[in-house]
Amino acid sequence: MSIVLVGGGHAHLKCLLDIRKKTLSKHNILLISPNRYQYYSGMFSGYTEGLYSIDEIRIDLKYMAEEAGVTFIEDKVTEVSISDKTLMTKAGTSIPFSVVSFDTGSLIEGPSSFKDYLVQIKPNYLFVEKMKEYRNVEFPVVVGGGASGVEIALAITAWRKKNGYPTNVALITSSKLLPSSSSKASRLIREITMRKGLSVIEDDSVEEMNESHVLTQNGSNLPHSQVLWLTGPSSPDIFKRSSLPCDQNGFLLVEKTLQAKGLPFIFGAGDCMTLEAFPDLPKNGVYAVRQAELLWKNITSYLQGEKCTPFSPQRHFLSILSTGNKEALLQYGRFTAHNKLAWKLKNKIDVSYMKKYI
Repeated sequence: MSIVLVGGGHAHLKCLLDIRKKTLSKHNILLISPNRYQYYSGMFSGYTEGLYSIDEIRIDLKYMAEEAGVTFIEDKVTEVSISDKTLMTKAGTSIPFSVVSFDTGSLIEGPSSFKDYLVQIKPNYLFVEKMKEYRNVEFPVVVGGGASGVEIALAITAWRKKNGYPTNVALITSSKLLPSSSSKASRLIREITMRKGLSVIEDDSVEEMNESHVLTQNGSNLPHSQVLWLTGPSSPDIFKRSSLPCDQNGFLLVEKTLQAKGLPFIFGAGDCMTLEAFPDLPKNGVYAVRQAELLWKNITSYLQGEKCTPFSPQRHFLSILSTGNKEALLQYGRFTAHNKLAWKLKNKIDVSYMKKYI
């Protein structure tokens, strides 16, 4: 019998630690990922700003797998056959499975008409080299006012200021900044962006784009040297293409036990899936880390014919958004604060997380 883990996200990293402690001797376990390294998105802004090195933000999946007695395959799964329980890969390999789990993350896709002018930073192993090139371009433009867009735009601004480049980074958002946060947090981050020299265009959207300029719906005309499009997650196309149960946006639809709806031998965790019971749950690493505590336990329970444990998302979670120069915006419930202490806490959490895997 074969257990296949597809992707190296938070939940599968925890699986590797769990497997290392107690391997199922009767099962052949594989981990498939298109890159040997998994890059930790929680430290992307710090890397962009120059606070972390590449080795501080990446995890060696091959090494971790081998330490756990798991076979690592550097390849991409392109199709799932439910009828004969096999996976097809980009390299043309057919891999049988008894149980398969997906933890591949999400994608970020801008409009196809703009694709020639956009910087592609997902899958996340593309981020490091792309951002190294992008942070010093002549006219950096970021589209997206959520946490990712704001954090990266501020990190680029901080890096440019420290390295003698013009602080001419522009951020365009179709809503207010941090639309999912409290109005207090949105107002505060707007003040922070102004103070730090990030140019923000709110309540506007990109209408047209050519090789040198971005034109917004409200008439702003901005020069660009490629555009960083960070408007929100898109689903991998493998689930729809393989006729697996999906939500309306193409994310794998799973039950509370993290098992695909109607297909108990298929599991999903992290940003690539949607919980049927909580369809509006944000695609957030905080929930993926919590799912990680449950995933391997449920896979082994299923194989042993035991009842799987349901996942229950926490109502409130700590959110810390780096704003550059070792400052951060901390939010928990209704509490919001911006200071250097918040960044120190974020750094401590992120470094502690990485120490488990590197």
